[in-house]
Amino acid sequence: MKIKKLIKKKALPSFCTSNLDVLKIILFYSKKNNLPCLIECTSNQVNQFGGYTNKTPKQFSKEIIKIAQKIKLRKKNLLLGGDHLGPLPWVKKNLKTSLKNSVNLINNFLDSNYCKIHIDTSVKCLDDKSINHDKIFERTKHILQNTKIKKKINKIFLVIGSEVPLSGSNDRGLITITTNSRIKKEVEKFKQLLNTLFKKKLSFGLVVEPGMRYLDYKISKPELSNFSNKKNFSIKNNFVFEAHSTDYQNLKVLKNLTKNNFKFLKVGPELTFQYSRSLLYMEKIEEKLIKEKKSNFENQILNVMLNNKKYWKDYYKTKNVKLRKKLILNSKLDRMRYYFNNKRIIRSIKILKRNINKIKNKDLLKFLISKKIKKIFDLYSNTALSNFEIINLLFVSDTLKKYYSACGYKL
Repeated sequence: MKIKKLIKKKALPSFCTSNLDVLKIILFYSKKNNLPCLIECTSNQVNQFGGYTNKTPKQFSKEIIKIAQKIKLRKKNLLLGGDHLGPLPWVKKNLKTSLKNSVNLINNFLDSNYCKIHIDTSVKCLDDKSINHDKIFERTKHILQNTKIKKKINKIFLVIGSEVPLSGSNDRGLITITTNSRIKKEVEKFKQLLNTLFKKKLSFGLVVEPGMRYLDYKISKPELSNFSNKKNFSIKNNFVFEAHSTDYQNLKVLKNLTKNNFKFLKVGPELTFQYSRSLLYMEKIEEKLIKEKKSNFENQILNVMLNNKKYWKDYYKTKNVKLRKKLILNSKLDRMRYYFNNKRIIRSIKILKRNINKIKNKDLLKFLISKKIKKIFDLYSNTALSNFEIINLLFVSDTLKKYYSACGYKL
């Protein structure tokens, strides 16, 4: 299976976003540099009921494949995965309903040929008074026993674990780093379960908490100074680590993770944060060079988010209106990404895209920030990418380069 071969010598970036503009840039970058491209979506983004993107696993994979075919990405370089698959979208329902939905969710992903499956049952459901490692294990066991994973096990790479950082790095409490003893207990139980279910010794991925997180403007580095015992234990027992919430870490930190047998580096909000920087930057160009109808993107996103607080009210809790607007536009938690499917925002970006694409290159070059960016723009101006897409690439490409470099790919 391709993923197992890839992670024998190198690690893999895992790009966790459902934004099609960002995905096109990732796929284009992969194609241009002949790199494997692992794209994952979370169960909140994509599920059998649509998620917040209004897409099922099958619909999402079709969209990705369509873009990949259009830019002529080699088929073997495209890998799709499902992240945090389990009760996460249904925490406000009882356990029975949540687990039933979880089983159907994973079967949907398997039927749509996703090759990497992360099972996450570490959240409390409506009728849970508490959650602990034993409950998490039993729920993972239930999912493994009741899905089509057994039939597909030779075609997928499985990731499990009970100490999973919350999706989106939204935990503002204390970080509890996964201990050696916890890893040993987890691995012993899961190895026995996998051997019993599948009648063979499987390599798998384990999610642990190494101490990383990012908040509005603060980034916490992982604690890896005493990680060698965990690394050696993982190699000896034929499993690898998966790192969540690696967004905004520098290249040195990411390389250190891969040296410690973290074979998957998940990144998501950093990608859409850079995309939103690109949109705000293009709006400034639009203001200078376009006389017709403008996108008014910044005001539109502020109005939509201030009128619908669903996706940020638990994150930006200040009552100061100016600070709240600043957080909406600039926080590294990037809650803006949840609003890109809003009809008003779709319309605004469409206008911005149209306006930027009709500006002549010679006029556009006057407003690009530095000689380096101008050089990159010239490099890509003769490709199939539009002006709008090239500017997105300028903002997102540093993140892509950082992750591929950390994983051992020469660019």
